[in-house]
Amino acid sequence: MPRRLVIASILMLVLSAAMSLPAQNLKPATRMAILRDLVAEYGVLQAPLPRGEEGLRLEASGAIDRDALQYELTQQGTAIPAKVVVQVTAIAFRDREIEFEINGGGKKKTKWYEHIEIGMGTRTTPINNPNAAANAGTGSLITLRFPGKLQEMTVEEIKDHLSPVLDFNAKSPILTMSEPVPPEFQKAIEEKVAAVGMSRDMVLAALGPPDRKVREEIDGIEEEDWIYGSPPLKVTFVTFQGEEVVEVQEYSGGVRGEVYPYPTQPPR
Repeated sequence: MPRRLVIASILMLVLSAAMSLPAQNLKPATRMAILRDLVAEYGVLQAPLPRGEEGLRLEASGAIDRDALQYELTQQGTAIPAKVVVQVTAIAFRDREIEFEINGGGKKKTKWYEHIEIGMGTRTTPINNPNAAANAGTGSLITLRFPGKLQEMTVEEIKDHLSPVLDFNAKSPILTMSEPVPPEFQKAIEEKVAAVGMSRDMVLAALGPPDRKVREEIDGIEEEDWIYGSPPLKVTFVTFQGEEVVEVQEYSGGVRGEVYPYPTQPPR
């Protein structure tokens, strides 16, 4: 049965979560360069990260707020231990700090369409994904704090600031995988794209954890879609049959406010 398409017409959303206006002294071009080079980048943790929404706080001088970190680890538990490969999945700029979301962050996220209900009269039904996880996020946060308002800085300078807790010079995610990776897939992983024939581990190495998953049986064959991104940015659907990718579809948004249709599930 064909899957439903939900049309998103969002015109004025401009990376509000990732490019907050208070960071006035950091030029827009610099912020874009930081987002382009560090979002989806891999590194090895040098300190454990707690569950919850607080994460780890790091001063630009390199000092870790260890009292706050120990409190969060004790109260919330460990989300990610030290010495494992993690991925930066989002970046938010504040007045005097930069917040790095790690492995999807510590807060469960919902999409705008997951709050919509349909029906007649007083009986309505949510259209959100019934397979979505109900628990909190399994990632965490690293907040890099500066003594004053954010100033111009390079990506390498940010990496140096983060080095006490996140080492970007560690091994490639390919080298951390237990299974051999064919050359054509090695190139795709390095370019952060998914490709038909990849395994689930390869897709995780290339794109990280998906924003949501949808599982469905079609003509007796069980398929699972991993969905990355949300409108008006690029949305990528990676479809698995068993452990192998059988299809990759991408939908890119327009520029200057054009309206484009975005399915929440890949059409069949």
